[in-house]
Amino acid sequence: MAKRAGSETLAVSVYEQLRSAILNGKLPPGERLKPAELSTRFEVGLGVMREAISLLAAKDLVRIDRNRACYVMSLSPQALVNLTAARKITEGAALRLSIERGDLTWQSEVVAAHYRMASLPILLPEDPTSRNEEWARAHVEFHYKLIEACGNPVLLDICARLSDAADVYRAWSRPGSLESHRDIAGEHKLLLDAALAHDADRAVLLFEEHIERTRVILTDSCLAPADNTRLSARLQTEEL
Repeated sequence: MAKRAGSETLAVSVYEQLRSAILNGKLPPGERLKPAELSTRFEVGLGVMREAISLLAAKDLVRIDRNRACYVMSLSPQALVNLTAARKITEGAALRLSIERGDLTWQSEVVAAHYRMASLPILLPEDPTSRNEEWARAHVEFHYKLIEACGNPVLLDICARLSDAADVYRAWSRPGSLESHRDIAGEHKLLLDAALAHDADRAVLLFEEHIERTRVILTDSCLAPADNTRLSARLQTEEL
C-alpha cells in the first residue's frame, strides 16, 4: 500500500514502487498496466495512479499508445542495439566531461561507490538463481557516480533514463549469464582506475567495451527464442 501523503508526493511514491517492480522484473516487459486495477491494489485514487504511470512514461519505462493504453517497455534485439548505441554517445560524453571536471570530492565518491558495489555479491548467496538487487542498485550508482561531475543535468537525466531501460534487460537475463566467461569486477576496476587517472580516452573506450559486451550476452540470454518458455514460467510465479 502506498504511504498516505499529498497527491503529488503520493504519485511519486507509487511511481517509485512501480519503477522498482519494472527494474526488478516483477512487472514483465510488454505487460499492460491497467490504472483502475493498480489504483485498487495500491489503495490510491485513479488520478494519482495515472500521474504515476505518466512519470514512468516520461522515463521511457512505460509506453502509452494512441488509445491511451499503457504497457511496460518491451524487449527486442534491435531495441537493445539502439539503446546501447545511445548509451555510448550520451554516457560516453558525460563520462569524458566528468573526468575532465571531477575534483577530489568526486574521486572519493566514485571510490566509495565502487567499494560498496565490489563488496556485494552479484547473485544471492542463499539463492544463486536470483540476482542480488542490492548489488544491482550499487552497480547503477557506481556508473552514475562516474558521470555525475559532468555538470550537465539534462545529459545526466538522459543517461539515467537509458540506464533504467538497460537495467530491465539485465533483470530479465538468465541468472549468472552476465558473469559467465567475463570478469565483471575486473572490468569495473579498470574503469575506476582510468577515471581516477583522468584518462578520459581509455575510460570511454573501456565503458563502450563494457556495455557492448553486456549487449551481446543479453541478446543471447533474455532475447533468444529458447528463453520464451523460461520467461513464461517466470511470469506465472512473479507478483508485484
